[in-house]
Amino acid sequence: MLVYSVLALASIVVETNAEKPAPPLPVVMVPTIPMPAPEKGRESPPIPKNNPGTWANTSDYPALALREFREGITAFKVDVSVDGRVTNCAITSSSGHADLDKVTCDNVVARAQFYPAQDKKGVATTGSYSNRVRWQIPEMLSMASMPRITESLPRPPKPSNTAQLVIPADKYPAAALAEGKQGQTTFMLNVDSTGKVLDCSITVSSNAPELDQQACALARDWSFEPALDVNGTPSPGKSAHTLSWRLPKGVAAASVTAERVRPNPFEKPGSIGITLEFDAAGKRTRCETQSEGALFAQIPDKSFLDLVCSASGKGDVAPFLDSDGKPQAKRIKFRLSLEHEDLKTSAASD
Repeated sequence: MLVYSVLALASIVVETNAEKPAPPLPVVMVPTIPMPAPEKGRESPPIPKNNPGTWANTSDYPALALREFREGITAFKVDVSVDGRVTNCAITSSSGHADLDKVTCDNVVARAQFYPAQDKKGVATTGSYSNRVRWQIPEMLSMASMPRITESLPRPPKPSNTAQLVIPADKYPAAALAEGKQGQTTFMLNVDSTGKVLDCSITVSSNAPELDQQACALARDWSFEPALDVNGTPSPGKSAHTLSWRLPKGVAAASVTAERVRPNPFEKPGSIGITLEFDAAGKRTRCETQSEGALFAQIPDKSFLDLVCSASGKGDVAPFLDSDGKPQAKRIKFRLSLEHEDLKTSAASD
């Protein structure tokens, strides 16, 4: 449970290997990198200009599908015009849910950008492109929004009203609107034991300070049901969120004049861990958490881990047995760490 609680990330993923069965999702995902422009004068199919991983995200999840805990994979095929626009979208393999299929095509038509196909002479022509979207409810969102799966404790803070998580149209920063700025802001909220937001910190910037500042300004007015410790007692907790800033229809996006700075979730090393000790009867006699450095931007600090050790008598297990079947005491260590090592290149060794 700890791993899922600590490493929950947004998990609607556009998969680029459309012809192969979808592999299991890793715990930590790196977004799909858009392909470079095709070589001039060579035959090629349509190639995405922008990152396919941005065509669908957690905030696009249909509300009813979210409430009913429905997931699935939708395969689609789009027709691309000679100027790189999507002219048609068709579902080639349904997720089994009409609303997930519909929002897939709606998002792809609205957001996908392409370099057009080229014929054998290198002249722009029409073409088609196929891919899939995996709709999967993130663990953090599940724990915050789905009452039926919050029976296990501890539990993080839970938004008291999911409608407040949507950006009101009149709250788009005027300066960002005028300059055609858009993007995604990911942030962490500290919520006290009464459900009040104490502070907000940006973990992944939209690269537009006014959007990031407004995201935190909006979030500070949100209300929560407080976190619960392993005894079900209201406690301070943390809640991670992402707001997608998308310009209204008819407003032109800002032209990109410089390469967007890519985030590096592995920039800072660090570790977190738990040490448990059990006597020969399987009774837990020690529970201690450790936290050092910064693991990933969205991993809560040690105070979150301390919830695991905050109750006594609820962490007992069946006795550990030695090779002769006799009960024995054990120390268990769980560690999750990120380390840096210099990589020697051939140039450096010459």
